Amino acid sequence: MRNSLIESIIACVPKWSVRVLAMAVVCAGAEPAWSQTPFTAVGLGVPVSPVDARAAAMGGTGLGLLNGGSVSARNPADMGFFVRPVLGITYSPESITVKAPGGGELSSGRSRLGVLRGAVPFDDWTLGVAFASELDQDWQIEFSDTLTSSLGTFPFIERRTADGGVSSVNFTLTRRISRLRLGVEYGIVTGNLRQLFVREFEPDTADVGNRISTSGGATSWSYGGSRIRLGAAADVSARLRVSADVSFQGDLTAERDSVDVLVDSQSFQMPAAFEAGASARLTPRILVSGAAGWTGWSGTEGVSTEFVASDVVWFGVGVELTGTRLLGANLPLRLGVRRTDLPFHAPGMAQPSETAITFGFGLRVGEERAKLDIALEFGSRGDLAASGVEESFQRLSLSLALFQL
Repeated sequence: MRNSLIESIIACVPKWSVRVLAMAVVCAGAEPAWSQTPFTAVGLGVPVSPVDARAAAMGGTGLGLLNGGSVSARNPADMGFFVRPVLGITYSPESITVKAPGGGELSSGRSRLGVLRGAVPFDDWTLGVAFASELDQDWQIEFSDTLTSSLGTFPFIERRTADGGVSSVNFTLTRRISRLRLGVEYGIVTGNLRQLFVREFEPDTADVGNRISTSGGATSWSYGGSRIRLGAAADVSARLRVSADVSFQGDLTAERDSVDVLVDSQSFQMPAAFEAGASARLTPRILVSGAAGWTGWSGTEGVSTEFVASDVVWFGVGVELTGTRLLGANLPLRLGVRRTDLPFHAPGMAQPSETAITFGFGLRVGEERAKLDIALEFGSRGDLAASGVEESFQRLSLSLALFQL
């Protein structure tokens, strides 16, 4: 049986799903090749940056942005800079190409509602609510192979699909004190994951009457947890804004949703995080921004025996040029670059990272009653030789924000 590809995909899904699919790979014996699966199938998935398209185009910053702010779901204190009610939504489709050791490639894609955020200022306070993606576990792979046994030789097509991930619903309260903004946020972490496995066999190559029935299985899990985030932001001057926040999370509990699953529940210690950013207006038309953060993923244990977790450091820088107009509307132009570590990787392999070049633009319409922002990101994750996994990606982010007059 040519099963190295099967074994590699099995090795790259969470431990509890491996148990569900164990009967399908009872004959497997090859060493796993870690490059056959999207990063969203590794560990608890890929952490998602909860930024809007403006921040995404400026290097994924989303902290302390001047010139209209950001509806990113990072520092709750930044919501205190809005002077009228705002509602913003960000949608982000993405295509990926996964590299294989022998030079082959697997193509896939996914899309997500990245951020949905609203804020209502009153007196010296701002109330806000936000929905944000946290961990992406969407992936799908289809491949063909052959099962050879004493019963015959059976070509087959196998499909593996994971649909879901972890998101958060966040409630924020911000206090304005002169140029200072203080914010607190309580987040409910929730989500679902459904994994499907189907293997369809063709007839025996030597006897078309000799057949094997289609095999498959499904696993369904639900997630639950909570988080507290504290933030501060300030306009140091009319040209400089700074912002920082710290967050603490409880355990993330995964509970069984389906029948015939060997594991009832599992808890994961979720990391604390710190991030800070700033933006400065160099000239009336040029705004520069930068942000960085740390997340303590190394304390998360028990994800699976196939993966370990490491701390994550990320940073991004960007620039925005204003003053350009299209058909009478303002058209800010943006450019940036960002880099972030990824938390989950195989033992003995280098921790993978993600890098991207970003750019985009925005439209201000209806006398500033609405704005549309678009961002494009071109990047890569991992390195085949060092981390055993590598994929390239292209992501489009679309954000629409509406302001009350």
